[in-house]
Amino acid sequence: MAQPLNFQQVILKLHDYWSAQGCVIWEPYNVQVGAGTGNPATLLRVLGPEPWRVAYVEPSVRPDDGRYGENPNRMQKYYQYQVILKPDPGNPQELYLKSLEALGIDPREHDIRFVEDNWESPALGAWGLGWEVWLDGQEITQFTYFQQAGGQELNPVSVEITYGVERIVLALQNKNSAWEIDWRDGITYHDIMFAEEVEHNRYYFDVADVDALKVVYDTYEREFGRALEGDALISAYDYVLKCSHLFNVLDTRGAIGVTERASYFRRMRDMTRSIAAQYAENREALGHPLMKMMDKWGVSLPEYTPTKPAAPTKAADFLLEIGVEELPAGDVDDVLAQLRASIPSWLDDLRLGYESVSVDATPRRIVIRATKVAERQTDEEFVAKGPPAARAYDADGNPTKAAIGFAKGRGVDVADLKVQEIDGGEYVTALVQNAGLPATEVLQDALPGLVASIKFGKTMRWNETGISFSRPLRWLLALFGDIVIPFTYAGVISGSTTRGLRPYGSPELDVTSPADYAKKLGEQGIVLSREERRATISQQIQALADEVDGIIPNDPGLLDEVTNLVESPVALRGSFEEKYLALPREVLVTVMRKHQRYFPVEYSAGKLMPYFIAVRNGDEEHLDKVTHGNEHVLRARFSDADYFYSQDIKKPLTTHLQRLGTLIFEEHLGSMQEKNERLVSLVEPIGHLLNVDATAVGIAQRAAHIAKADLGTQMVVEMTSLQGTMGREYAKLEDYPEEVANAVFEHWQPRYAGDVVPASLAGTILAIADKLDSLVGLFAAGLAPRSTSDPYGLRRAALGVVQILIAGKLDVNLADAIELVAPAQPIEVTPKVREQLLDFIQGRLDSWLEEEIGAPRDIINAVLAEQGTNPYRAYQGVLELQKWVADEGWETLLDNFARCVRITRNEPQQYRVDASKFVEVEEKALYEAYQQAVSSLPEDANIDAFLTAFTPLVPQIQAFFDAVLVNAEDASLRQARLGLLQDISNMAKGHADLSLLSGF
Repeated sequence: MAQPLNFQQVILKLHDYWSAQGCVIWEPYNVQVGAGTGNPATLLRVLGPEPWRVAYVEPSVRPDDGRYGENPNRMQKYYQYQVILKPDPGNPQELYLKSLEALGIDPREHDIRFVEDNWESPALGAWGLGWEVWLDGQEITQFTYFQQAGGQELNPVSVEITYGVERIVLALQNKNSAWEIDWRDGITYHDIMFAEEVEHNRYYFDVADVDALKVVYDTYEREFGRALEGDALISAYDYVLKCSHLFNVLDTRGAIGVTERASYFRRMRDMTRSIAAQYAENREALGHPLMKMMDKWGVSLPEYTPTKPAAPTKAADFLLEIGVEELPAGDVDDVLAQLRASIPSWLDDLRLGYESVSVDATPRRIVIRATKVAERQTDEEFVAKGPPAARAYDADGNPTKAAIGFAKGRGVDVADLKVQEIDGGEYVTALVQNAGLPATEVLQDALPGLVASIKFGKTMRWNETGISFSRPLRWLLALFGDIVIPFTYAGVISGSTTRGLRPYGSPELDVTSPADYAKKLGEQGIVLSREERRATISQQIQALADEVDGIIPNDPGLLDEVTNLVESPVALRGSFEEKYLALPREVLVTVMRKHQRYFPVEYSAGKLMPYFIAVRNGDEEHLDKVTHGNEHVLRARFSDADYFYSQDIKKPLTTHLQRLGTLIFEEHLGSMQEKNERLVSLVEPIGHLLNVDATAVGIAQRAAHIAKADLGTQMVVEMTSLQGTMGREYAKLEDYPEEVANAVFEHWQPRYAGDVVPASLAGTILAIADKLDSLVGLFAAGLAPRSTSDPYGLRRAALGVVQILIAGKLDVNLADAIELVAPAQPIEVTPKVREQLLDFIQGRLDSWLEEEIGAPRDIINAVLAEQGTNPYRAYQGVLELQKWVADEGWETLLDNFARCVRITRNEPQQYRVDASKFVEVEEKALYEAYQQAVSSLPEDANIDAFLTAFTPLVPQIQAFFDAVLVNAEDASLRQARLGLLQDISNMAKGHADLSLLSGF
């Protein structure tokens, strides 16, 4: 067996490989950068039209990743190998995979996966779409198609490949820790890097002066401006990088809050944009000298000459395969839903008969199949409407240009046009008869539009066509029986070739028919059906769990995601050291599920076992090596978590809370520590508003003092989804009562769609107080959500308030709650802001009522018009009104109520009812019935009570209108009658505006 490459040899091999691909071999930059992207060989050279290929190693400094050398593969300084290919060569993934082979990584012996990663750098004004590349579960590369840099849209698009050198060498040398890596000749990574690592960690975490560094940052920012004004662009860019590094140090020290972060990002982004704009101008002034390399580095799309396909003589199966680079897991579901809904009607619109339709998708292919598709369209005959007859013929009855043009467009003789009456007017018409075309011709014309119709949440460009798709489209296979349907889309020409499984080298496979296609994919082990893949994975993981008498926790979301990450699933079971089971369960599960897409294994009682199950894309060859690699990755992840945990529990939560003094919540609203203090102050008044007992308020009060403390812990800084979870765990360790610890956790609920609301009253108090504090304060600061932006999660917070109040059956007027919270804010909360916030929360309530209980729109509108500020009563009211509206007597009831409203709605004032003025028996009876109805209404009446009280009035109202003239000549009598009807109309006040109901 060949000796694995050492660290130094890996870098040299990559130099050799990419040099052979035409890359300039660059050098590391002489300013600290957080990633190879920051080197001007990337960030500046991707701008403009000039082609560019470069490769270089870059020491990358990320202070927050420091672990004092205690983590096996996380450190503050490590080495990236950066490659830029501009423009996209058309096969960058294949070039990358061959580079791994050059290093000795055989795809058949490993599980190499492209997993969605949507990269963004706010400080650099840059973003792109692509993947993390996983080697046996370990991220070893970031692979990105740059869409924007320096705030400029990139054309051409550049491919960025960023290798994590240490992680690759770890796998090659089969080491458990980066510190054990052989640099060369027995010299280890530890020998060279360890002491430096610890010293830098000491500075970043313990020594660096926050206030002093902020002053230095400001100084660098001023020097940037001076350099840029002095036409020293690269020097100015150096200061951008220096500012970026200082920001990272400040962030590591916990000195950057949400708004401060946004402010720093904005400042760095503005600097970078200035640099980018000036750089583009400078290159243009130089005449874009590297355009001379277009012959070597440029890529020409294949020429497409349209040819008419052969006409089929009989019905046949149709197949379209759209071959792509790995789709994000969510996009696989989206495309299946879209096409399964649209393809039947698409074929119907093409007038092509068929027997059945199926749509399948994997990460690398979208496949549409239809069986026994008719060889020709059905003939078509219809009457086409043309221009008005008055415009189609002149005064002498001769056809005008309008008639002639219409006839020509419809393929008929102008003499065959007829005049017909349509919708009350006279128009010329044409009897259009279209003979059906061969199916192959119809499909040839329709397929480009079909591909273009597929929609994705995020799309990217990759070649000169400028077409956007989820990920680059690399091949098209289109067959009608054995006939190829030629067409082109996004620079790709269709043919009869598909590609095989990625671990097998994606071999090109000739396909002779749709049946042959299924056979060829089967031979590759590719499971085309998402449903079949899902069932296979479910069966495999459960079988592996059964072998150790374990069970797999139900997690359909994870199963769906894993299903969409593989084409040929093979499950494997790995293990980890039992010592890690001492960590909180939620920590281990978060690492396995969220970070690694592993399935945890449990005992029947719910306790975790020291096993996990992963799913490989490939076959069972070398499964032991793949398993070992995944075990190493998880060990490193758990080691990281263990490090955070051990550091966190050295200090009490009150100490972690003090750290929040430097973590800004929002510049106008103070720090997170100040937000926590507001939470403490709001507990008692919110508890009183909710009418909660003193015991629950006391529990909430104690929990409030440490509610946000875990935001200052290393575990939550690293894994933000554990906020609240770690607060509860650490509170229990400090012997806080369980109900206090639980309230700390519950105050974050509901955290996401489908999450539960707080189970305890103490948690409810805290959750309401926290969410209202955020909503009131941030609205007052002018940070209400926009249509496309909600950085503070205020929609979720507002919906959370609604859900908690409804689930807890809490009768609370939100206007009162806002009035209560507003004085606690450090800035003014104007009446206008309070009104805006009230409308905003009511909007969340409106959506929830429609989505969750499916109430008709008119019923929701009617109830919210009167009870929109009280979510629980509104919810009750909608349910009750739905039942009344469904009753067979509803129309009569509503009609009689409406008669009272209609006759009084335009009156300029509310009239007093003087019953002594009544003279008719019917009006006296109605007045008496009204008095009884009003007296029967309980104080907390809702729709049921109101309509129950109103129902006996219906016959009295009918009799009244039959016998009584409301608008009597005598003014006092008229006003008494109108006043009575106004009072009856006002019975709905506070319950519902029935005038908004259908049929009113």
